[in-house]
Amino acid sequence: MRLFIAEKPSMAREISKCLPENKNIQKRNGYFIQGDDVVTWVVGHVLHQAEPGDYDDKYVRWRPQDLPIVPDEWKLLVTDSSRQQFETVKELIGKADIIVNAGDPDREGQLLVDEVLYYVGNTKPVQRILLNALDEKSVRAALNDLRDNKDFHNLYQSALARARADWLIGMNLSRAYTLSERYKGNKVTLPIGRVKTPTLALWCAESEN
Repeated sequence: MRLFIAEKPSMAREISKCLPENKNIQKRNGYFIQGDDVVTWVVGHVLHQAEPGDYDDKYVRWRPQDLPIVPDEWKLLVTDSSRQQFETVKELIGKADIIVNAGDPDREGQLLVDEVLYYVGNTKPVQRILLNALDEKSVRAALNDLRDNKDFHNLYQSALARARADWLIGMNLSRAYTLSERYKGNKVTLPIGRVKTPTLALWCAESEN
């Protein structure tokens, strides 16, 4: 069985329509069957970064002496709202002979599928399909040009670095700035983000001008 893992149901549906078996598509709960091919999806992030309290109970309480928080080993957790789909994808991975990463052709799309494969300990061969459009001609052309997923490992690593940098900055600086203000008597929570904070600062500066 060849298993395609798409990023979203709409992409899975279009891929299933263009597979070469030319048989009626069978819709199941969380996937499509087209001959010997199965197409499923991950609905965005079915896994998410663990919170500090998931690493150690002491991090549930915000304390300056615990900063910075830097995990020795990074953890992912199954997102509750996506648990059913995750279990479906996991079961299908176990049955597959070959897997095709059908995430969006960017670093985030690479990460969304690859992180699931790493999480479940997949050892099956993995290919990559690059879909820049979902019209029939584009999908068929992409199906005829499957690549080795290993060729895109650096793209996955780039997305992983971005995600972990976001976590380190967000978790540590949000706590640091919030605690600093609370010690001054200000009962506030200050969320700090790698992207949103400088973007907001630029917007405020422009507004003042």
